[in-house]
Amino acid sequence: MTSSPTDKAGAPVGIVDLTSFADVRDGWRCPHLSSGLSGPGEEHFHQGTVMRLDGPPHALRRKIMGSLLSKRGHAQFRETWLFPAADAALDAVLRNPDPDGVARVDLLRWALRVNQQLAAAITGFDDATSPAGALKLFELMEVVLRGRPRAFTVTLGDYDPTTPDASAALRARQQIIHDFYAPSLARRRELVAEAQAAGIAVQPKDLLTLIAAGEDPAWLDPAMGERDALFLLAAAVHTTSASLVWTLREIFEWLRENPAGADRLGDANFILKAAQETLRLHPVVPGFPRLATEDVTLPSGTRIDAGAIAILRSGPASTAPEIFGADALRFNPDRQIPANVSRFGFAFGMGTHMCFGMPIVMGTGGLDGSLVYLLKKVLDAGVRPDERQPPFDLPDSRGQFATDRLGESYLVQFPRQSPV
Repeated sequence: MTSSPTDKAGAPVGIVDLTSFADVRDGWRCPHLSSGLSGPGEEHFHQGTVMRLDGPPHALRRKIMGSLLSKRGHAQFRETWLFPAADAALDAVLRNPDPDGVARVDLLRWALRVNQQLAAAITGFDDATSPAGALKLFELMEVVLRGRPRAFTVTLGDYDPTTPDASAALRARQQIIHDFYAPSLARRRELVAEAQAAGIAVQPKDLLTLIAAGEDPAWLDPAMGERDALFLLAAAVHTTSASLVWTLREIFEWLRENPAGADRLGDANFILKAAQETLRLHPVVPGFPRLATEDVTLPSGTRIDAGAIAILRSGPASTAPEIFGADALRFNPDRQIPANVSRFGFAFGMGTHMCFGMPIVMGTGGLDGSLVYLLKKVLDAGVRPDERQPPFDLPDSRGQFATDRLGESYLVQFPRQSPV
């Protein structure tokens, strides 16, 4: 336990790292570990969003937002937006090879822009579902993400709203609201009014439609709708794109040791297992901070005092050898997992705070999720690491948050295309 952050009165606040499988599992389940953390800057970004709610308000917001992805909603978004966007984006790469005939691309940036189009569609930003619009939104969101308060900076009291990055984030936020949010919300309000007058269901089904219809009374506060829209825009763009890169890195490393396994790259079930194993090994966030609203003693005996902050460390918990085997820190797509444990560990959290976007990422049974689709798309096209791609120490990054060391690019190449 450490005591670097302080509460509003300046008193030290304890931090308890939960790293064992049992403690992280029980921490997710504990009703007295609250996600309702707040601090400077949150009023512009996360305050009151579904990720910061507990209890009945969280259940209501999650149920309403979950309606977007329920039944076949998640598949509809992928089929209507993600798949065509990914297909067109990859075709553009393959049609424009370098002079030597080899097509090369920064796959991380490629995936970020494709996923941004999908996120824009789910949110309802009409003018960001085209490649040009998505690129503009993506560039603005990059500025926002560099300067907004993150969960850990809020938790530790380290966020400074006066820095140049923080000021730039607020300006970019306002431009997103002006250029994308406001005009799209105005259209949704017209559609809602027309549908209600005609007694028919409102279309399209996206977050802004739900906000315009006032499905959650909290959205009567205009700032609350803005924050939820911004949260949803950013929720899966970087995490899914990073997981795509981590999975390819792991597959290519595995192929060096198992060259005969190249025949399995066309097997969707193998790709799914590789993606699940990668999600287990490579958490995309450092951890999940929770505020103890009263004294808590977990079944293991771990104690968290009221007012202290527990940090659920999914990386160590998802590589616990007593659950995942003595080789838990190795990449093994054929790993045998206990029946009551997810193959991807705690990558998506668990319980009532399970990641809202998991149906989009994993789909039905995993095979039609966005992550497997993008992996299969590029693997079918023959993707391999570019010779210019610097080496990376994969074993050193497993079981811990290492996305900050992943780099800002991932260079790949595709084989020379046959003339049409």
